[in-house]
Amino acid sequence: MSNKRGKREIGEILGPYLLTVIIAASAMVFLILVWLLVGDNYSRNTNGNNVSAQTEQTGAVQQTTGQTAAGSQEQQPQTQTQPTEALGQTITEPEIADGSGRAGVMTLSEDMSSVSSKAGLYSNNIGTWYAPEDGYCYYNGWATLDGNRYHFDLAGYMDTGWTAIGGQGCYFGDSGIYDPDKDGSMLIALTFDDGPSKYTSEILDILEQNNAQATFMMVGTQVEKFGDIVPRMLQLGNTIGNHSYDHADMLSLSTDGVVNEFASVDTLLEQYGTTSKVVRFPYGSYTKELASATGKPHIYWDVDSRDWESRNTSAILEVINSEVEPGAIILMHDIYAETLEAVRTLVPTLIERGYEFVNIEDLAASKGYELKNGVTYFSFCQGSIEGGKVTDE
Repeated sequence: MSNKRGKREIGEILGPYLLTVIIAASAMVFLILVWLLVGDNYSRNTNGNNVSAQTEQTGAVQQTTGQTAAGSQEQQPQTQTQPTEALGQTITEPEIADGSGRAGVMTLSEDMSSVSSKAGLYSNNIGTWYAPEDGYCYYNGWATLDGNRYHFDLAGYMDTGWTAIGGQGCYFGDSGIYDPDKDGSMLIALTFDDGPSKYTSEILDILEQNNAQATFMMVGTQVEKFGDIVPRMLQLGNTIGNHSYDHADMLSLSTDGVVNEFASVDTLLEQYGTTSKVVRFPYGSYTKELASATGKPHIYWDVDSRDWESRNTSAILEVINSEVEPGAIILMHDIYAETLEAVRTLVPTLIERGYEFVNIEDLAASKGYELKNGVTYFSFCQGSIEGGKVTDE
């Protein structure tokens, strides 16, 4: 009897607490079940969103890669690139290192970034570029924009005029649009040594009137006297060449002496905001080592007008008219009155025969050559053995 009463008394005492414990335990079990169900679903949704975002990013990269792979099957220079609508700030390499494939995408240079604000074409004092989105531009390859084909150089600027791309000559108009029908088969280059002089301005007048360009291989002592004409040469699209400071025979000088001869001319040209693009050794006396030491492309010639010898306008014209052929580099001197008179007749006459006068850079580019420092170039004639002779010997 006493044991039963004791148990009953304990049950009466603990009863209310047991109920509380049971209710609390049930609540905890319920919360755990809810967390397991809702929390796991939340975790799955969160992870799913992350995976989806990663997939989208990866997809964008794969799309860019896929476009490049597809383009590699096309023949050059027919490779085309459509502007990417949303690059996602993706930097891509050009399809082909020599620029004959699809253009790559890179961040804007400091000169460009101060101008660009959104996608589109932009220009500065250096050139024109295309920004597919703010902060980026195409470079070193082809791109098709609004149905027109363009080509961009290593710095991201649009090419114009004759450009050597993958060993081929390609022509782009002033607006940068590729013209596959441009005929470069009748191009020739006039080169003038020993100037400038009092006759050079009139020669420039003749070139301008006939939409012709030339290359002026200037001597430092003459630049000191007539250098003010250099800006006009550049404005008309002529190439500035270097013919040494005082026309010395380079074979009689040390390598340092040769370097100084050409460097001093560039120092003089800097006051006009330029330096020479090419060199020519006086008397044609050079060696492979000396040409390399100049650090510039070396230009020889194919047709010597011998104006320095005859000093006769008719004789000058006879030599050139009988020896000229497509791709030829013609040697003249803009320090003689007889040469000026010969040019007055020669330029329109040869244009009537179908020839087109361009500077030496354009002539080389039209044949697929990008002029390299220290290499000697001549004979870009169709009849030559290599179709454009280049020598480093």
